[in-house]
Amino acid sequence: MEKSFKFDGLQPRQLRYRSHYKIYLVSLLTFSGFILFYWGYALTSHQWWSLYQESKEEAWLSLAFFVFFGLYYTFWLRYRLQSSLQVFSDKLVLNDHGKKMDLIFCEIESIGIVMRSVFYLKMKDGKKYYFSSSLERIDYVWEGLFEARKDLFDGLDYESFRLKLVQHDHHQKRKEWFFKHRLIDLCHWVIAPVSFLFIAYIIQSKEVTIHQQGLYFFRLTMYAALVLLVTSFIFSIVLKNFIFDKKIKLQMGSHTDDKLRDLEFEGLVLQRSKVMQVATAFFVFTLILKSGLNLYSVTKIKQDLADFNLKAGQTKLIDNRFNCIACKYPIRDGDLVVFGRGTIGQIMATQGDMVGQISQDQTGRMIASENIAEVPAGHVAIKIANQKEILMVKVDDLIGKIQK
Repeated sequence: MEKSFKFDGLQPRQLRYRSHYKIYLVSLLTFSGFILFYWGYALTSHQWWSLYQESKEEAWLSLAFFVFFGLYYTFWLRYRLQSSLQVFSDKLVLNDHGKKMDLIFCEIESIGIVMRSVFYLKMKDGKKYYFSSSLERIDYVWEGLFEARKDLFDGLDYESFRLKLVQHDHHQKRKEWFFKHRLIDLCHWVIAPVSFLFIAYIIQSKEVTIHQQGLYFFRLTMYAALVLLVTSFIFSIVLKNFIFDKKIKLQMGSHTDDKLRDLEFEGLVLQRSKVMQVATAFFVFTLILKSGLNLYSVTKIKQDLADFNLKAGQTKLIDNRFNCIACKYPIRDGDLVVFGRGTIGQIMATQGDMVGQISQDQTGRMIASENIAEVPAGHVAIKIANQKEILMVKVDDLIGKIQK
């Protein structure tokens, strides 16, 4: 008796969202851990309100990060970690959290291009579904739509947008090579920033008194992360637009269906570009150290301080290097400084100097000084705006000098 065989058609490839979204999630979680560790450590030695007064900018930046992370995960990342798509000859099948939904091609009312690699399908029931290169091989969707519904492409440049989709798909795929060149990547993402923190502390600690080392290293770490991310982004965009996109355009121009990547060429270009990224990062780190950029901050004036000619709402630059007496950047009599919990005052005298209040009689003549006192060691005498009292403030409580 002959056996009967039943041949089923092969299922179309499942198009999943990029695997580097998992790296984004791990990176964000790691960064969140560092932030929580920093604030947890700071709270062991400070009351939460005094810590907030001393580090308002950092507190609001940390809060903004967690808000961004929550929104990004809820409305974008979560969906891409758990969804996929299949392209059939007559429909698209969306697999979302184990649930399948069919988008029948004959029920599509129109197609619209939003920008770059983003387009949408508008169904006859009015619903819109958006697609982009965050989905791998998004060009399959575009080609399947064209084969099934050429009538929807009136006024749309099918080939031009198809080329863009392939270019963006290759660009996204290259992101999976994030740690392909391990030695160079180790130097770029680990050795370079650690060296920056280490060298910065050695150099700046000899020139500046660092009262709050935790806050100091937190700011350095933020600068290091910002430099590495910005340089990586810039190099990535330059390579995409001026090298890889041009290559795929020539490739598809001569052979319409030739969308294969030249892996050897891409690997060589990326390896050399990463060497340049490391060099660029070290160059920017050097500029930060030479300018002392990490030793500046800003403050916003809360109320009018007529004595110091400061008005409410003004944003002033603070040079945090001027927070000591006998150092490279010493504070001097007359300097406007920020100290304690963001209080602003004017330096009247430093340690060892005599200071006192001078009053006037009814005719305006000066009377002998009152309440004369010597400024104790490790302190400075500071006049508070709109007040007659002179405070003796510890040098360790000085934050920096207001730049005029």
